[in-house]
Amino acid sequence: MLNTMLTGTGAPGLEVETVVANREVMVGHTLDGLIEIAGGTGTLQIQAVTLDLVVRALIHDDKGGEPHHGLILLAAATVATDMTLEPGGAITLPFKMEIPRHAPLSLGVSTAGLRTHVAVEGAADTGDGDAVRLLPDRWTAAVLDAMETLDFRLAQSDVEHVPGDPCPFFQRLRFRPMSLKDVRVECVDLSFTQKDDGVDVAVTVENRAGLFSRAHEEEGSLQVNDQVLAEGPDKVLDLLRDEIARLKGSMVA
Repeated sequence: MLNTMLTGTGAPGLEVETVVANREVMVGHTLDGLIEIAGGTGTLQIQAVTLDLVVRALIHDDKGGEPHHGLILLAAATVATDMTLEPGGAITLPFKMEIPRHAPLSLGVSTAGLRTHVAVEGAADTGDGDAVRLLPDRWTAAVLDAMETLDFRLAQSDVEHVPGDPCPFFQRLRFRPMSLKDVRVECVDLSFTQKDDGVDVAVTVENRAGLFSRAHEEEGSLQVNDQVLAEGPDKVLDLLRDEIARLKGSMVA
């Protein structure tokens, strides 16, 4: 529930409350809820009610500037425009917002925030926000479940924004091995590229240096689609286990 009091902005006593039906939503699905606007000591002309879904990311400047962290817009919706709110009146506005499939997942410290904006004639635009958890689609979820079964634990989630790229968000998930059988593995990094019927998974294994070997990094990939899922959950597990084992290889002298 989001609450915004617009006192001091030229709209005294106006209260805005956003109620989300479910704060956890799968990417590619719809976030919906209600925005309730009430109060006001005088007649107010509401110019627009809008929603922004944002995520914090490392932003790469397309003009060549230094990368920096900031909020990037994932999705936006205009809920209503040109309304009159009488003194003490109330307005309830339903909303729906489509969550893009390429939206970064809410894993680790990566979170998405929903912000409500109410623009009132003669008053400053204002807004408030709250966290929304973005959950993986079924293909990505199968890979994450397999990593847990293989005894790898999520250690870090990095989100980068690359302007002009066909998929503007890049999220890297870093996993640490918990099992002694993977003791020579420093970490396994995964990133996902969405396809119509699944995901392409980029897999990077960072291997530790040994007494007679140097540290090294190996890159590979696998595809998880409807056909793979139809073969059962063990199929994804086998594919991922085999790819990590291949990338571990033998110690490099």
